[in-house]
Amino acid sequence: DVDPHNCNLGGISLDKMEAEDLAVLKELVEEHLKLTGSDKAKELLANWSGSLARFTKIFPKEYKAAIEKGLAKATKAGEKVEDEPEKPAVASKDLEDIRPNSVAEPAKKRGFHEYSRKAMSYRPDKDRTLDWEEIYASTSKKSQQWHQLLKTQTARCMDCGTPTCHTPNQGGGGCPLGNRIPTWNQLVHEGEWKRALERLLDTNNFPEFTGTTCPAPCEEACVLGINESPVAIKSTELAIIEYGFSKGWIKPQPPQVRTRKRVCIIGSGPAGLAAAQQLNRAGHMVQVIERADRGGGLLMYGIPSMKLDKQEKVLRRLQLLKEEGIAFKYNTEVGKDISLAELCMQNDAVICCTGATQWRDMRGTEGRHLGGIIQAMEFLSAVQKSNLDAEMGTAPMLKKTHPYEVQGKNVIVIGGGDTAVDCVGTSVRLGAKSVLQFSRRDEAPKQRPAHTPWPCWADTYRVDYAHSEVQAMHGRDPREYLVATKSFKPSATDPNQVGSVMATKVGAPAGSAVLEYQADLVILAMGFTGPDKSVDPMGMLQRDSGSNFKAQYGEYKAEGSPWPNLFMCGDCRKGASLVVTAIAEGRDCAARVDAFMMGDTSLPRAAPLAANPTFFQMPQKGDKEASLVKRFQRKKAKSGIQVSEAFERGLLVEPTADEPEAEVQPAVAPRAVSRRALQPRDAPAAPPQPP
Repeated sequence: DVDPHNCNLGGISLDKMEAEDLAVLKELVEEHLKLTGSDKAKELLANWSGSLARFTKIFPKEYKAAIEKGLAKATKAGEKVEDEPEKPAVASKDLEDIRPNSVAEPAKKRGFHEYSRKAMSYRPDKDRTLDWEEIYASTSKKSQQWHQLLKTQTARCMDCGTPTCHTPNQGGGGCPLGNRIPTWNQLVHEGEWKRALERLLDTNNFPEFTGTTCPAPCEEACVLGINESPVAIKSTELAIIEYGFSKGWIKPQPPQVRTRKRVCIIGSGPAGLAAAQQLNRAGHMVQVIERADRGGGLLMYGIPSMKLDKQEKVLRRLQLLKEEGIAFKYNTEVGKDISLAELCMQNDAVICCTGATQWRDMRGTEGRHLGGIIQAMEFLSAVQKSNLDAEMGTAPMLKKTHPYEVQGKNVIVIGGGDTAVDCVGTSVRLGAKSVLQFSRRDEAPKQRPAHTPWPCWADTYRVDYAHSEVQAMHGRDPREYLVATKSFKPSATDPNQVGSVMATKVGAPAGSAVLEYQADLVILAMGFTGPDKSVDPMGMLQRDSGSNFKAQYGEYKAEGSPWPNLFMCGDCRKGASLVVTAIAEGRDCAARVDAFMMGDTSLPRAAPLAANPTFFQMPQKGDKEASLVKRFQRKKAKSGIQVSEAFERGLLVEPTADEPEAEVQPAVAPRAVSRRALQPRDAPAAPPQPP
């Protein structure tokens, strides 16, 4: 039912429907009815012949003129001249492909319509396999073109009313840290880089880690990603923090006062470092114990340097934490050099952040005892340590050597996760003759499947950095799908070494052919089953069904522990997960530990499931369950509170007299800290007061 008076007839023409159009239109309406159950579609189809008169074909005049011009040219040319060679067909481009991704003065209002996505680019595949530098193209020297690109890309952020990128959902999408993404996108677009950095650091302790290693579940939940490429959130996050470092804005922030409460953190991975920084800034004396010779946990030795630079990012951050007053103790293994009981007695609180370090094995598989079959983390850790020792001049020999000789060998990586991909990339750089990656899963579909709808993490076909490198170097994708390993066969030249892998296709009937894959080195990267037994060799701590330390989400106290001041967070509690998830748990656990020691806390909570009103809510007084979060049916409520534009943008401004506060916080009793405990750092102890 189109009213011509409401149409811009200067740019469009109103035409009648043709026979071909009617068939397509009916299919679209039927599909709409099937997917939505629309009453309007049902009404139209019930009297389809009568409904056709209500439809009008709207045609842009310029597009129509271009088509008519092409038809006229083809008619004038007539039949093709026999001697004239046929020109190759040129693939037509979608309008989205011809939109610019960087302009001088981008408009924010329609940025998501006007500009296309451009994330940070990788270096050429073959070039980056020649070194151990980060795979990302360097932007250390920022030109005006770089600022123009970031301003254009942040203009694509729609500033959604309900930004689903903020918080995680039950399907794996969304930011576990609760980053205020539209806020710092807006500030970067306005050129307010320092304020954007402040808003980013409000919720994320280490953006340089998540900006490189995170798979960006926030982009999976981006509203713009429903029908086109999402906003380049991860690239903007990394740009903000690195720009802050280049300007000297990132400085140590030691606390002004000390509470004289002692906290020990076991493990210096992302969860442990986040908890340490939060508790140190609250004024507590924090010590981090690490069994390796360097801090960082998996950030140092688990993630290869081509994904996360060790000196420019990890060691730089560790030095900042030391300057803030956090003590690090390396080469110390809890359970061997010192017991967990001793730590709990010597400190006011102990947080276990050891990670999920117990890897899956294939001990029941024939030939597992053969040499040349190694675990992924042993392989990655040894290679990274060897490289770092050589770079920093601490290697025992001048010539760089690696503990695993891969040059000219056939390598098979068993596993389909990120660790397996890192093993593939590391093997290529070590000069492997061929690299294959076995996966028990089938190849993922190109389009988003029905079981992972938006805003979930889409289970789609992806080409990771190592896959494209093998394609460039060896001429094929390294992945082999639906492969079930049956046994390992010894080498013909050395019966003590592996020579091949015997495998079948998953789901193949009994008696199917067994395939033999030649292998000189087999790397097992099949995931992890919780923390190992080094911290708790006597098995005094309870574990859940996944062999993780049992501690309630949001409370983090170790259940069944004989020590009431023992907390668990990160992968050792949750199971193997993302770096961004570990940082979120470390931040949230720090708030619970601070409240445990002091009676209350000023540290922000980072339990995003509790902040997600769709699925969870905080427990109310009188509830039988004492848990932090629980499922509930969302109740519709109208709020009469008006929120200022400044608050919506996440800016810290004082409200005016006629501008009410965004949220009314209940009065909180002052922290139960003695006057003696809150004296400035390095100040002499106050003399005792007379009675």
